[in-house]
Amino acid sequence: MSLLSAFSSARSSLATVSQQSALVSRNVANAENPAATRKFATQSSLIYGGVSIGSISQSSNQALFTSMTSANASLAAADVTYGALNSIRSVIGDTDSIASPAARLTELEAALSQYAVTPEDTQTARAAVSAASDLANSLNAATSAIQAARTDADRQLADTANKMNGLLEKFEKLNNKIMVGTATGQDITDEVDQRDQIVTELSGYVGLNVQVRAGNDMTLHTDSGITLFETTARQIEFSPKSAYDATVVGGSFKIDGVSVSGASAGMPIKSGSIYGLLTFRDETAVTLQGQFDEIASSLVQAFSEPDAVTSTTSWSGLFSIAADGSSTIVDATASKTGFAGRISVAANVVADPTYLRDGNISGQSIDYNTNDNAGFSERLNALIANLSGQRSFDGSLGAGTSGTIGDYIASTISWLEDKRSAANDNVDYHSTVLSRAQESLSDLTGINLDEEMAHLLDLERSYQASSKLISTIGEMIDSILQIV
Repeated sequence: MSLLSAFSSARSSLATVSQQSALVSRNVANAENPAATRKFATQSSLIYGGVSIGSISQSSNQALFTSMTSANASLAAADVTYGALNSIRSVIGDTDSIASPAARLTELEAALSQYAVTPEDTQTARAAVSAASDLANSLNAATSAIQAARTDADRQLADTANKMNGLLEKFEKLNNKIMVGTATGQDITDEVDQRDQIVTELSGYVGLNVQVRAGNDMTLHTDSGITLFETTARQIEFSPKSAYDATVVGGSFKIDGVSVSGASAGMPIKSGSIYGLLTFRDETAVTLQGQFDEIASSLVQAFSEPDAVTSTTSWSGLFSIAADGSSTIVDATASKTGFAGRISVAANVVADPTYLRDGNISGQSIDYNTNDNAGFSERLNALIANLSGQRSFDGSLGAGTSGTIGDYIASTISWLEDKRSAANDNVDYHSTVLSRAQESLSDLTGINLDEEMAHLLDLERSYQASSKLISTIGEMIDSILQIV
């Protein structure tokens, strides 16, 4: 090898080492960034000797990345479900709370029993009515908690729609930049990391199918096949309700004009926080509301009074579902939707608690205590029997088909706790799966600080060797020039 060739080779080596050192320094600077992948240079040999940097590449593993985003979507769905159920449980699911429906029912049973023992005592009469009012209030509170949780789910869905539109807009700009950079041979590895980070964020909202096409072009579809991005970003649409009650049906969440949940959804999504929120808002919460409405309806029926003229018609007694607390005809076949939110103690019995003992709360039913006997307790004992008696419930709601009202309340709380416990288990499971997927992906594509520092030392030695070679060649040339 001639001195000129040796000099050229050493000089190209210095340039290459300098570029590689800069790349390693870049890796070291991003070592704490979990979204950053390891960057490395590919080298190519020069005709006249030496090497040069051919291109900048990065570590990647699409299979592990897909596993990670899938686990992220599953965890997000479980997490929002657990959060929503937990917020409701704090109001209605704690059986140790004195304000829970279960505790209030027990208090009413005890108050009625005490009143039946001393029917002439106005204080025990008022205590029984007060206990009934507390029970009605607990059902009102349950409804408020359920509907507040649905309203909060709507708020989160609206926030999600806005965030997704913003992320998809950024994704489109990055994808275009990556495609141009790929075509022109530029270093686009940082942009690819940023694009992958957006994909990871999006996967928390909805499960994704990701495809990388020719030219580093990426497409995004939901786990049900709806297009999120293909050449251009698709629009995410959602309009939240201002407030919820038991009669309000939630609005559709649309991706690219396609509804992703409910009966009208041709391509329903399967994971992500959107799935969890919609499932809770439109299914779980609606079912739970139905169970409490069933409880309210059963209370109205248990304390109802037969019509004085026709025994086939009954009027609401102690409990009313009318806005003004008036008595209404009890129709067991009518819709019960919203009963738990409307139930209250009848206005007449609030004004005069002895109506509970004597009957005729509605003013249109049988007067049980026709002799106005202060010690009359037959009606109270009958009400106690009704309250503790067996009755039928709507089996489609999942809390049982028969039992006492107390049994049904216990089944409802158990149903809620089972759902909450299952969601908690799902959070734990998917957290573990996600953590392992992230670790595996990081091991293969992430930046290992120890390895980068060792590589930097190797480059330093290479730089010193090339510098020494150039210095030696310079000395040799000087010697030749002195001879000449």
